[in-house]
Amino acid sequence: MFEHVSSELLSIRRFLLRMARYFAIAVLMLLFGLLPGVVGFHVLGLSLGEATLNALSLLGGVEPPVELAADHSRWFVAGYGLFIEAVFFLAVATLLAPLIHRMFHRMHLQER
Repeated sequence: MFEHVSSELLSIRRFLLRMARYFAIAVLMLLFGLLPGVVGFHVLGLSLGEATLNALSLLGGVEPPVELAADHSRWFVAGYGLFIEAVFFLAVATLLAPLIHRMFHRMHLQER
C-alpha cells in the first residue's frame, strides 16, 4: 500500500496517481454513505429529489430543508446524521492519508 520507511520517496507522478486513487475511494465512500439516507428519506414519504436534498444537507452539517413531523422520522434523521458525519470524517481521513504518510516519510529520510 505505502512504501516502507527504508525505501526512497515516490516520484511526484506516482504520488499524484496515488492521490487520485484515494480521492476516488473517498468519493465512493461518500456516495455509498448517501445511499441509505436517500432511501430512508424516500421511504419516509419524500420524493427522490427531496430525499437527496435532505441527505446532502445532513452531509454538509445543515438542518434538513424538508421537515418530517413523525417521531420515528426524527429518530431516523438523528441516527443518519451521526452515521453520515462519521462517513464524512472517514472519507477526509482516507483523502489525507497519502499526504500525511509522505510528510512522515520525508521526515524520516531527512534523519538519515
